[in-house]
Amino acid sequence: MSNSIEDIIKSSSIEDLQSLIRRAEEEIKYKKIDEIEAIRSEWLAKANQLGMQPEEILQYAGRKRKSTGKAKYRNPADPQQTWTGHGKKPGWLKQALENGVNQETFRIPE
Repeated sequence: MSNSIEDIIKSSSIEDLQSLIRRAEEEIKYKKIDEIEAIRSEWLAKANQLGMQPEEILQYAGRKRKSTGKAKYRNPADPQQTWTGHGKKPGWLKQALENGVNQETFRIPE
C-alpha cells in the first residue's frame, strides 16, 4: 500500500517539509541548467546550419516591408522624405502638426 504525496506531506514535520522544499528548489535549479544547455546546443546547431551566430539570430528583425503605396505627403524641407498616409506618421510630419501646421499643407498634388 503506497502513500500519496499528499499523505506524506501531511504526515511530515515542519523540519522535514523545509528540507523537502530546499531539495526541490535545488532540483529545479539543476533541471533549469539541463534545459538551458539543451536549448543552447539546439540554437548553436540551428545557427550553424544558417551560417550565423546565435546573437545574429536574436537580433534579426525580419524582412523589411517594401512600401507599395504611393507617396501622398512630402516634407518641403527635405523632398526625399515622403509618407503614404498609412502607418505611423513620420517625425517631420508629427513635429509640424504639433506646431499647428495643417497636414494638407504637405499633400503632394495628384
